[in-house]
Amino acid sequence: MKAIIKDILLITIGSFLIAASVEFFVIPNKLGDGSTIGMSLILYYLFEVPASISSLIINLIFIAIAYKFLMKKTIVYTVIGAFMTSVGLSVMNLIPFAVDDMILGVIFGALLMGAGLALIFIADASNGGTTLLAYLLNYTKGYNFSKSLFYMDSLIIVGSIVAIGVYHTLYSFIFVYLCTKIANQFIEGFHNKKAMTIMSEQYEEISKRITHKFGNAATIFYGYGYYVNEDKRIIYIVIKKNELLKIKKEVQLLDPQSFIVIHEVKEVVGGKFGFV
Repeated sequence: MKAIIKDILLITIGSFLIAASVEFFVIPNKLGDGSTIGMSLILYYLFEVPASISSLIINLIFIAIAYKFLMKKTIVYTVIGAFMTSVGLSVMNLIPFAVDDMILGVIFGALLMGAGLALIFIADASNGGTTLLAYLLNYTKGYNFSKSLFYMDSLIIVGSIVAIGVYHTLYSFIFVYLCTKIANQFIEGFHNKKAMTIMSEQYEEISKRITHKFGNAATIFYGYGYYVNEDKRIIYIVIKKNELLKIKKEVQLLDPQSFIVIHEVKEVVGGKFGFV
């Protein structure tokens, strides 16, 4: 139950961040976007159709298309995301605030939009549109989320030339590119893990200490030290970044001669860390 509440909270915050980006930075500078928002913006610029209404309708169409391919949980979360984005757009539209500066609009609009997309994606949902399709490709084919989103959004941005002109369209490409980069950074930031490879004669004691004191599973590989011409035991562990210094210090206390290699880890699925 706590996990569901957390997910819904992430979706809600993410949706409102997207809405704030659109109302405060994107529309005042007549920028385009991809996904449902981009389509809604074209309708708004050409026919003054409220983005809060058109985005919800378009989202429902995309959700109907993807319904057969995604888990019910993802679909439900996506419906919540689409609804909350629509609500967020309606709410933000009532706030008398707008940044009429192209550079600031691109930078801060992308920051809010990217952060919002990342939070929604982390909650195993999407705000619909091409975001839903990018999630579908990531989920079923393993395609990179940010790249898939950028390519699909680019097609929509090209189509927005009729509504905002070439000048604003070029800035829109920069805006969307920054959005996908920021979203990717936020997503990777939530998977804040490190891996450690430890070579030591005290591998038994070190493995016990890591397992019992820090609660991390340790895997021992059998290796061969070519320089010293003898068999070696190699410990491999995946840890949270905030555990790195503590574990490194613990290993060095147990064996000052130990050899430690620290690796970057983009994502960890299953085990102690769960399916996140």
